[in-house]
Amino acid sequence: MSDLGAMLGSGGGGFTPDARFAGLRGIEEDLPRPLSVMRMRFAADPAPETVPPPVIVPEFPVAPDPIEEARADAYAQGWADAQEAAELAAAKADETRGRMETVVRRLDGELAEQFRQRLMETVIALCESCLAPLALDKDALLRRVERAVAMFNRADDDRLIRLHPEDLAAIRAYLPNDWQVQADPTLARGAIRMESRSGGVETGGAEDGPEQWRRAIIEALDVGGLD
Repeated sequence: MSDLGAMLGSGGGGFTPDARFAGLRGIEEDLPRPLSVMRMRFAADPAPETVPPPVIVPEFPVAPDPIEEARADAYAQGWADAQEAAELAAAKADETRGRMETVVRRLDGELAEQFRQRLMETVIALCESCLAPLALDKDALLRRVERAVAMFNRADDDRLIRLHPEDLAAIRAYLPNDWQVQADPTLARGAIRMESRSGGVETGGAEDGPEQWRRAIIEALDVGGLD
């Protein structure tokens, strides 16, 4: 008993370490510990922060608003009606403009033709007023008769001169006696009608006077003739 007490008392109340196990002292920390110690250690470590999963809110289709739908339909219909009305108005405007242009062109043509006719009539009237004295002038008439006879100066031709009765009376005394002259009341004052005959057959003729002058003026003015 004394030996056991000595053994127990030599180490301060504990066992004397065995030198064979001196190298194992460094692994004391790695030896299994009591469960309470492990719980205390892990309880001291903060738990990782957990992120809650995202909340997914289901999307439900929104019910259409009947008032908005009616307003949209009315707007679309109004736009379509306005566009159709504008197209119809534009088409009618084009048609009306075309008719007006046709009328204006026709009126322009008619007015231009009327103006041209009146202008030509005025010019002809002025010319006739200037030529009328020449047609009635006795000396001028005599010279015209002489020129007309010279145009048919063939010895074998018989020449017949037709004049208005008043014109013939005015110049008869100045005409050669061998000229055949005949009064013709169908002729206008100042008109001369020459007829050439050979063997009793008329071979030619010519007429000169105010009517021929008028026609020449019309042709010169290119009015196509006036009644």
